[in-house]
Amino acid sequence: MISLPKKSATVILLRKSGSDFEVFLLRRHEKSSFMGGNYVFPGGRVDRGDGSLETCQLSKGLTLEQAYQMFGGVLSPEESLAHWMAAIRELFEEAGILLAYDEKDVLFQPKTLEDRRRLEAQRNLLQKGERTICQIASEMGLSFALDQLHYYAHWITPEARPLRFDTRFFLAHYPEGQETSLDQKETIAEVWLTPKQSLEENFRGKVALSPPTLQILEDLSRYGRLEDVFGSLKERVITPVLPVLVNLGEEVLIFPWDPEYEMFERGEIPSTINHGKPSTPDDKTSRLVLRDGIWYPFCRPSL
Repeated sequence: MISLPKKSATVILLRKSGSDFEVFLLRRHEKSSFMGGNYVFPGGRVDRGDGSLETCQLSKGLTLEQAYQMFGGVLSPEESLAHWMAAIRELFEEAGILLAYDEKDVLFQPKTLEDRRRLEAQRNLLQKGERTICQIASEMGLSFALDQLHYYAHWITPEARPLRFDTRFFLAHYPEGQETSLDQKETIAEVWLTPKQSLEENFRGKVALSPPTLQILEDLSRYGRLEDVFGSLKERVITPVLPVLVNLGEEVLIFPWDPEYEMFERGEIPSTINHGKPSTPDDKTSRLVLRDGIWYPFCRPSL
């Protein structure tokens, strides 16, 4: 029986690094039930309260109708907006970054050591379930900065997996004055790397990337500057990506643009297995092969 995917939201946090740009990655605990040991972007499930009236009243920069339209009308306005709110909440819980506006509509940043300690204390209460994100915002005089999140991608876990997620990915600028930090619970390491560096480290087996993370980093590696990434958003067409997972003696993940995707989707196995050539950042990876805990990218030529 195929399990239904849970709604989730993830943030691709970016910052300038000289003439290039870097991406923030967290390593999930080895014992995590999903993507254990892999490096991923901060994110998690959409909770029921993420689309509440209270959340909407404390949010700025995006209306229910705008969120509904951005998702193509496939979810209700409340469910759509809840993804933006879940992304903000999960980014704060997992990375310690809070995308919010102060009472002067300026992007929030702690100004003193005491401010940072207060923010971390609020985060700890949120993680323990002793405080909601709305209570934190109200007490600190903040509004959630939904317009700081830019819808970028939509991935769905393969049907062969028992634990599945229907995930929306958002881009965000790293806010000045804030500092990333581990949640000391689900994540055990953090790193800032350029997209190309992350792909190289995955190939070396140093930074094991999850499949969606790897593919998104490959997309980002084609941009020379941070401004180019955000400048491309107006032209971007977002469609759901549902890979097919097959076992060919080793696990292989087939992307929809792979020339053999429809064959594998029907449950057919080709008589000859040809993964093509190992991908370079200039290629468009069409499948991943899992070897010793690392997903290696391959580019399958057209039939």
